[in-house]
Amino acid sequence: RTRLAHREAREGRTAGPAARAAGLGGLRHEPRHESKACRVAAARGAMKVPAILAIVLFVAVWALPLSGLHRHLHGGVNFLQLVLAIFCAVNAWVCLCEIALYVQYSAIQAAYKSHSAKYGAGKLPPIFLFEWVTLKQIFSTHFWGVGMWATYSVLDPSYIDSTSFGWNIDVCNGITTLVPSAIFTIGMTYPVLSARWLGMLGLVLFYQQLYGTVVYFFQYFFNRRFDRSHWSLTAGVVLPANCIWIVFPALGMYASAQLILDGGFAVFR
Repeated sequence: RTRLAHREAREGRTAGPAARAAGLGGLRHEPRHESKACRVAAARGAMKVPAILAIVLFVAVWALPLSGLHRHLHGGVNFLQLVLAIFCAVNAWVCLCEIALYVQYSAIQAAYKSHSAKYGAGKLPPIFLFEWVTLKQIFSTHFWGVGMWATYSVLDPSYIDSTSFGWNIDVCNGITTLVPSAIFTIGMTYPVLSARWLGMLGLVLFYQQLYGTVVYFFQYFFNRRFDRSHWSLTAGVVLPANCIWIVFPALGMYASAQLILDGGFAVFR
């Protein structure tokens, strides 16, 4: 037994009480819990994609199958249907981010303060669209809410102030236009509603978007939000990002009016 114990000690073995009683050694067991290093390694090994690719896939899955069905049912691609389907898909993704603006309000405020302290007032942090994200983050309101709104708040701090017009119009847009966007996208291809009913839905949906964006621009310039940052950020980020919700809703209002006036779907055929 003594010689066996010395040999086990040299080989790095230990023996439990029961094993020692029997004169047998046991191999030393590693703890069963996962180490921190293992968890970090597993996180690093998780599949990641650029955030912007996740957005493109969302839009494609929303819009392209219906456009393909539209071609199959109606014998061709309709440019207006395709453009509005893509816009409604983009709006649906933004709706989810606007809901995250409400859900993650406290986290957005904290991230905004961190960005301002690190980069300075009016200075953009790294753009979240180019981050590599895991599948868990893709389905997280925290990633999209904090990523989008803590970044945009650097240019317009309305989005860290729940009493502002910008914060409230966007949260309400997210809640009220997600389902109508889906109905209108489907209705352009498959008649879930009559032409006139779909047109009335479209007029309300697209007018709300256009009107809200016009009022947003008014408060942005009237309150001189642009003074916070370089003019290039206003011209390169604020204007194009918001003008989308003027140009395409105007196109949607035109198509909706045609549905009502014609009483048919010729505008999408």
